Amino acid sequence: MKSKVIVNIVRVLIFVLIITGIYTFAHVCGDMGDMEAKCHKTRSFAVAASIVLGVLAAAQIFIKNGIAEKVASIVQIVGGIFIALLPVAIAPVCDMKTMHCYVYTRPFLVITGIVLTGVAVVDSLIVLRGKKDGNPA
Repeated sequence: MKSKVIVNIVRVLIFVLIITGIYTFAHVCGDMGDMEAKCHKTRSFAVAASIVLGVLAAAQIFIKNGIAEKVASIVQIVGGIFIALLPVAIAPVCDMKTMHCYVYTRPFLVITGIVLTGVAVVDSLIVLRGKKDGNPA
């Protein structure tokens, strides 16, 4: 039980880091005049996904149903992969290697997405482990 709570709290903290990072040190490009930068869509998707997955991670702390826990864990794995692929394939940032979004935002989202996927896999293993000491995982 404690491991599930710790994993989900870590996950929520990572989502807070993503949202904070996207608006501070790993911010996307500024105003580009008449056209909207491609990385603005990346930021929007990253923030929306982080909010949804963060709420799901917080809810997972209190979920007691075994099937709901497994589904939530699978959704978290897919969400981590989504965030990792977001700046590369889903809503790619620009290809100019001198732009802030390419140098900072892209690697930040890829690395945090990989970390989130790893944490979600650990959570799935905890959920699939089943019962230990008479308590649900």
